[in-house]
Amino acid sequence: MASKPSISRQAILDAAYRQAQREGIASLSVRGIAADCGVAIGSIYNHFPDKASLVTEVIGCFWEQAARGEEGRSCFRYRPGQNLVAFCKQVAAGLEEALAEFRSDWLAEIASLDTRTLQRGHAAEQECFRHIEQGFQIAIANDPSIDPRAIETIGTEALAHFIWSNMLQSLKEGDCECATLTTILRRALYR
Repeated sequence: MASKPSISRQAILDAAYRQAQREGIASLSVRGIAADCGVAIGSIYNHFPDKASLVTEVIGCFWEQAARGEEGRSCFRYRPGQNLVAFCKQVAAGLEEALAEFRSDWLAEIASLDTRTLQRGHAAEQECFRHIEQGFQIAIANDPSIDPRAIETIGTEALAHFIWSNMLQSLKEGDCECATLTTILRRALYR
């Protein structure tokens, strides 16, 4: 008896991500993914207990790809020596691009997913967003030009959360460069 082909979790996820990009996230089909991978449907369920788990991972993949950026350089990762305002501009540009792609490709389709899948997808997004907020904390802590008294008053974590929340709001309102936010940061934090 011939053995059935085996497949890795990552290979399944890659196939699912490609399918979502090609056909939309609401069109993800375990049967189609199995066919793309050349395995039985049960092989998919060996790695993902249900379709909702797979969709969640695909949404997480989207944000990982967005974070990785072109040529593997993450637009959401702090680079040593970078000041906070430059990092904010870098993140805003990367996030605006990712959100535009997400809106045009998947946002409308996500609304058609069941509640459980939506909640899991939201959790996957939040995980990526937590990493971005942590990047702000690192940028704040490593920017020698920031007046330490300003940080003592607010706290690094609270300031990072403020930046992240206001950046998202700025982008929603069409301020792609987050000009108001970066101006406020320059005036409030720098000596």
